[in-house]
Amino acid sequence: MDYNELLDMLEIESPDEFGYFEHFASLIECDEDIPYDLFYRFLSETDSETLIDLTDNYFEDILQGIPDDGIEIYTMLDTIRQALLGLLSNSSNSDDDRIAYVDELYKFRNWYIFDGIVHVQRINDGKEFDVSISEAISLYRLEKLNEDKYRYDFSDCLDYEIDEYSISFDAKIDEEYDEIIEEDEELYEEGLIDKEFPVIDGESYDEEADADY
Repeated sequence: MDYNELLDMLEIESPDEFGYFEHFASLIECDEDIPYDLFYRFLSETDSETLIDLTDNYFEDILQGIPDDGIEIYTMLDTIRQALLGLLSNSSNSDDDRIAYVDELYKFRNWYIFDGIVHVQRINDGKEFDVSISEAISLYRLEKLNEDKYRYDFSDCLDYEIDEYSISFDAKIDEEYDEIIEEDEELYEEGLIDKEFPVIDGESYDEEADADY
């Protein structure tokens, strides 16, 4: 797929118009090969807040289509979502963060649309066949519209590895908070801060002051 074909598929005239859920979903779910540089071009200029909303909403839509017994694939997809959102939420918001986000999203797309294989069995006649993860989710949603029911085996598509840099920004905040708490506890243990009568902003409180109240 080339640049103009991708524009036609997304029904936009330039990458500047990329910013709606339908655009994001179409980019991910296109069943044709999209070169990485073209994929990056359509995501590099979109502001982080828009991509956060698109990413979060898209994965929320996917998760609603997971079979009830698909706990492991649900957890995997939610972990990928958190990793992607973490890259977008990074306070530095640098070019490296955007590249890391696009890298991870591109890898997810290939796994979700092409590489991840789900084993499916039709319940009424036992027929077995293999589909992609995205096709399995679509098939499960179609069960509500027809009489066919299926069993889904996601076990062979759970080997997805998230790169080490894909760390949730919220997790970083939690880590920094834990470090602050740990430092305070060390000060308490060293006797530099009195737990009962701490010094706050240079002010001290003694028993006489408390007695006045």
